[in-house]
Amino acid sequence: MCGITGFNWSNSNKIKELTETLKHRGPDDTGYFIDKKISFGQKRLSILDLSVAGHQPMFYSPQKGAFSEKYKKELMPTADIGIVFNGEIYNFKEIRQELINKNYKFTTNCDTELVLAAYREWGQNCVEKFNGMWAFCIYDKKKETLFLSRDRLGIKPLYYYQSGNKFVFSSELKAFFKLKIPFEINNDSLNHFFIFSCTPPDYSIIKNVRKLQAAENLIYSIRENKIISKNKYWNTKFSENKITEQNAEKKIYNLIDDSVKKRLLSDVEVGAFLSGGLDSSIIVYFMKKYTENLKTFSIKFDYNDFNESNYARIISKKFGTKHYEISFTAKDIKKLIAELPHFYDDPFGDESMIPTYLVSKIASKHVSVVLSGTGSDEIFGGYSRYKEYLILKKLKTQPAILKKILINIYKQINFDKASKLQELLFSNNDNELYIKLLSDLFRGNDSINIDLNKIKYLEKLFNQKTSLNSILNFDQNHYLSEDLLIKEDRATMAHSLEGRVPFLDHRIVEFANSLPEKLKLKFRTEKYILKKTFKNKLPSEIINRKKQGFGVPLKHYFRNEIKSYAESIIFDFNDFQYYDKKIVREIWNLHQSKKTDYASFFWNIIIFNKWYNKWKYETI
Repeated sequence: MCGITGFNWSNSNKIKELTETLKHRGPDDTGYFIDKKISFGQKRLSILDLSVAGHQPMFYSPQKGAFSEKYKKELMPTADIGIVFNGEIYNFKEIRQELINKNYKFTTNCDTELVLAAYREWGQNCVEKFNGMWAFCIYDKKKETLFLSRDRLGIKPLYYYQSGNKFVFSSELKAFFKLKIPFEINNDSLNHFFIFSCTPPDYSIIKNVRKLQAAENLIYSIRENKIISKNKYWNTKFSENKITEQNAEKKIYNLIDDSVKKRLLSDVEVGAFLSGGLDSSIIVYFMKKYTENLKTFSIKFDYNDFNESNYARIISKKFGTKHYEISFTAKDIKKLIAELPHFYDDPFGDESMIPTYLVSKIASKHVSVVLSGTGSDEIFGGYSRYKEYLILKKLKTQPAILKKILINIYKQINFDKASKLQELLFSNNDNELYIKLLSDLFRGNDSINIDLNKIKYLEKLFNQKTSLNSILNFDQNHYLSEDLLIKEDRATMAHSLEGRVPFLDHRIVEFANSLPEKLKLKFRTEKYILKKTFKNKLPSEIINRKKQGFGVPLKHYFRNEIKSYAESIIFDFNDFQYYDKKIVREIWNLHQSKKTDYASFFWNIIIFNKWYNKWKYETI
């Protein structure tokens, strides 16, 4: 795993400066390549082929195979392509054998060389053969092009910037600040952040700095100084193929088994995040088939309604793992609030970043790679909001008088639910209904100007024939790639730890998307077929427990332990007026009254204010 950056001109000092911003992503090695037309930089976290042979930037000679300029400068005249690569190709040995059969020569045992050889053979279509996670840039000397690619689900990040004759790319946003580009906020991205707690799939918070989207290839012509193509090479497709439950169970079991086995490929020790939920428990179940001394990691909170550490211990005991548990209290919040904006340099407000960051910190002291259960909910239908959406969609069609009666009943029971229910039942359409169900922002709150019509890609994501598949498609193309995977990438890489996500093997995603909806959500049971597959393989407490999520007791902290600290960040911030303080004060008082929970809303404000102060005024 690595941090990569580069641009289309020669400047040795500047490429070194940009590369140093990514040092947390790869502490084991540093590499540069500078010539008249490009400058490349890379920070390496050594996972496969720990020798100097894996050094990057890496080049490829048709006669001599792969090499790095640092160790074989005499071969540079024969090289026609070069790469900086972040990721892992889990099926690289199979593809390498295919290329050997075509008379390709290999000089290393790492997958970086494989990517170069595959590009020589198949061009940009090479990515369709890869099973893995990646973000890379290939310099094609003959064509005078830069080829950028990001993996199918968006597990690894890649940003780019084009202005005039300059083209720049990097794993993280912070590198661009070293170029002194204008610090101008993209208001549509800010709007998006306060709805979803993250920036959109194609834009960052800074104007003109864009994201390469999941499953996207980009070709930049150095000769013409422009992007000449950008295309999606893979899409989430849904179909309802007929299959028996028994056959579905068998296929799911075998696919996850093979995916986990592939993701154990490593020359360093591999561990697992273990929350005690179904998904991480399944990953540990398979890892124990192939790993003797497995280490697992979880987190414990000081409020019981957010603590699931007991379930993690159950799985650890059953499978005999060496388990590490980290405790977290409100005292840790202040330090974290100061740390997080450095690593989450594109504003990110999902509060589950806190436990993910902390568990990554403890895991990195014991292993270099971790597997997690991320992605299962979005492909097998694991959230309670899925069935809530289907119920609300039916209620929304009822006469207005009946909806008002229902809301008034809820007001007597739960003010918070009544407020939210009103927003949901009177939303304009089904897409808006789901977005409001996702976001804590919509509760009669007009403190921040939100316009869903400005989020242009939403309609394209809600395009499936059936209701459940429509919102699964949205979550796979938005919530997964821009929230959960960004959260995990930044948290693990902040501690030089490689995170791998077996459920997001594209074969599993494609199969799950071909299953009938009733095998995902059946009799109001989420992830029905996944639970049935592992019913006799995991403890009943794990199979039958209600999904808890990776939550944080912020609602308690903001009312008690860090109330004054949170207030100071929210209400003393004057530099960038993007919300009405009077209305926000009213919402704060509502939260303090315990009538409703606006913790996520205030966490977003705190995160953005801290982010703005750091990157607007501080030197990296």
